[in-house]
Amino acid sequence: MYRRLLERLNQMVPLNPPQQRSLCKALKLMEVSKGDTLLEQGQISNHIYFVVKGMLRASCEVAGKDVTRWFSQEGDFAAAYFSFVYRQPSEDSIFPITDVTLLALSYGALQDLSRQDSIWIDLNRHLLEYYYTTLLQRVLTFQTQSAAERYHSLLREHPTFEQKVPLGQLASYLGMSQETLSRLRKKRHARQK
Repeated sequence: MYRRLLERLNQMVPLNPPQQRSLCKALKLMEVSKGDTLLEQGQISNHIYFVVKGMLRASCEVAGKDVTRWFSQEGDFAAAYFSFVYRQPSEDSIFPITDVTLLALSYGALQDLSRQDSIWIDLNRHLLEYYYTTLLQRVLTFQTQSAAERYHSLLREHPTFEQKVPLGQLASYLGMSQETLSRLRKKRHARQK
């Protein structure tokens, strides 16, 4: 269970065996059911999650509409990261799309680890850079790609999203109406026949 997480972290900052053991002791295994809420908009995020199994969705309410901001699936990190780091209310709510198994690292546990070893400060910086880069890439796609291009890019990067994610949530994530996404899907399926 920890192996995949440690592999991901070692890509950012190589961890020696004692550091790996310290992290594993600090992690909490969580099982969360589809339909539950992991974090509500307005709460301060107290955890960074690693998705062992299942899929999460983050959304916020904008002008009375539920807007999907991101998805996180097996092997991904998930957090309202800016809330976690800066200890401010989250703009996002986080929900399981499926039943999920998570490894959770609390803010307090990360602070304890950081006091013991500066490697955790480096790792936290790498995670912050990762989230910033991901956010920047997302903004650029909305500025430079059409709705159809965003849809096709998503399917190239995440081919299973179309089967796993409800149509309305996927449309919201792509910044289009459900009708537009339905038309794009029909065109794509017609070309594949």
